[in-house]
Amino acid sequence: MVATTADVAAFAGSLGAPAGARQPTTYPIRWLTRPELVDLVRDLAADRPGSLPVHELQTVEMLSALPLDRELSLAAEVRRTDEIHLALDVAVSDAGAPVARLHAVLRLVP
Repeated sequence: MVATTADVAAFAGSLGAPAGARQPTTYPIRWLTRPELVDLVRDLAADRPGSLPVHELQTVEMLSALPLDRELSLAAEVRRTDEIHLALDVAVSDAGAPVARLHAVLRLVP
């Protein structure tokens, strides 16, 4: 996956940041909507048809500056923690060097 300069600027603008502002540290949270992760969430919630996974908690821990316009790796663990919760833990790296850690708890809402 790649964080392009244009995507990060558009994300910052959507938050009301002026042009040229510092990169939003929350930008990587966008990667939780990647099709591979959405598929895992859907599969883990298959026993609750019609439920909507709603963010109950999310954290982004930036370990270094977000490299722009370079291929980054994403490793994810998605698991069911109880009847109505799923947890996502995602590590983002740049050529093996840690860039960010993401954690999200989703509540399955009928």
